[in-house]
Amino acid sequence: MVVSLKDFFMRLFGGRRRDDAVPLFVLLVLCGLLLMGCRHSQTGGTTEEKAYDRLQLKGRWSEIIEKHNQQPAQSLACKKVVALAMLKEQGARGKEQELMAFCLSDSHDVLTSPAAALMMSDVYMQLGMVAMAQRAAFEAMVKMGDVKNCERPLRRLTESALIMGQTELTVKYASLLEEFSSSRKWARRMKQLARHPELIDEASGIGKLKKQYEHTEDTFFL
Repeated sequence: MVVSLKDFFMRLFGGRRRDDAVPLFVLLVLCGLLLMGCRHSQTGGTTEEKAYDRLQLKGRWSEIIEKHNQQPAQSLACKKVVALAMLKEQGARGKEQELMAFCLSDSHDVLTSPAAALMMSDVYMQLGMVAMAQRAAFEAMVKMGDVKNCERPLRRLTESALIMGQTELTVKYASLLEEFSSSRKWARRMKQLARHPELIDEASGIGKLKKQYEHTEDTFFL
């Protein structure tokens, strides 16, 4: 599948009626990130970022801390993943507020590459900051340059839109995601949940995240 970001935005917002309820901030951020992406196109991340990303995806928190202790992380995103790992470990007791504040700080400066943006989207989602996770996923997609490599951020955009009650966006993202065979079944399930929100609370994972979001003070920028 080869889809340019121009085609992606056309498919996402094309044919819209004037009364369609998509938040204005989403459109503004998409346009702004597209302009930044045109000026600062990147295709990956540092070796360090990719290594930490693989570990955090697998939830290997103790290995992340050990890696950092052996050689301190240099990337700001990696440092924040280390802070999240410390939050996950028993030894972080008494430092929770300090570590969480660090994870959420410098949210503009930390998104330096696709790998960094994807890591931070995961960090924000685990902390219940769904809007920030959504923004980081947008940033990752724009830095990647086209949709053919954007399965992971598309899943996050679909998931975050569903949690935030953005039904139409959920369906549109899920429709794009269906073009990836490995995500087709999951995308169809997201469509079903978007059209029948009463089922969300019963859905494992998504239901828990939605409840966490409803009890967390969220923000799009921090």
